[in-house]
Amino acid sequence: SSGRHGGGESRGSRSSSSSSGSSGSWHRSSRSSDSSSGRERGNRTRSSDNNPPPSGGNSGSTSGAGTFTGSSHHRGRDRDRDRDRDRDRNRDRDRDRDRDRDREGHRNAGHNRDHDRDRDRNRDHDRDRYRDNRYRTRIYQSSNYGSYGYSSNAYERGYQDGLYTGANDGRRGQSYDPERSHFYKHGDFGFLSFFGFRDTYKEAYRDGFLRGYEEGFRNYQRYFIGGSFHR
Repeated sequence: SSGRHGGGESRGSRSSSSSSGSSGSWHRSSRSSDSSSGRERGNRTRSSDNNPPPSGGNSGSTSGAGTFTGSSHHRGRDRDRDRDRDRDRNRDRDRDRDRDRDREGHRNAGHNRDHDRDRDRNRDHDRDRYRDNRYRTRIYQSSNYGSYGYSSNAYERGYQDGLYTGANDGRRGQSYDPERSHFYKHGDFGFLSFFGFRDTYKEAYRDGFLRGYEEGFRNYQRYFIGGSFHR
C-alpha cells in the first residue's frame, strides 16, 4: 500500500513535473510567438515607414482626382490666357499694318500731288514757249506759199496732226516740243504725187502742224475725253 502510495506520489510528482514542463514549454512558445509577432510588427512598421500608404483610403483617390482636376483647370486657364495674348498681339499687328498702309497712302498721295503740280507748272511754262519765234505760228494765207494750189490741203492736214499730237503731249504731261514729233520731222504726211511741189507742201504742212499743236497742248482736256481723242 505504501508502495502504491509511494508509486502514486511518484506518478503524481511526474505528472506535476510533466505539467510544469508543459507549462514552461507553453510559456517559452508564447514568448517565442510574441517575439515573432513583435518582429513581424516591426517589419511591417519599417515597411510602412519606407512606403507610406495614401492617407484615408478613398480620401486618397479623392485627393488625387482633385489634384488632376485642379491641374486641368490651371492648364485650361493658361491656354485661354495664351490665346487672348495671341489675339491681342495679332490685333496690334493688324493695327500697325493699317497705320503703315495709311501713312504710305498719304505719302503716295503727297508724291502724286507734287508730281501733278510740277507737271502743271512745267506745262504752263512750256506752253508759253509758243510765243518764241522758234515756234511762231501763223494763220493760213495762200499768199504765204506763192499761191500754191494745194497749200490749203497741206495746212489742214498738218493742223489735224498737230492738234492730236499737242493734246496727247499735254495730257501725258510732256514738255512743249512740236519738233519732237515725227509728223513735224517728215512734214509731208498726206502728200500725193499730183500735188506737185513737195517742199512747198512741207512748208504749209508744218505751219498747220505748229498751229494745231499749240491749240491741242493748251486745251488738251477739251480734246481728250475718257481717254479718247475728240475734235
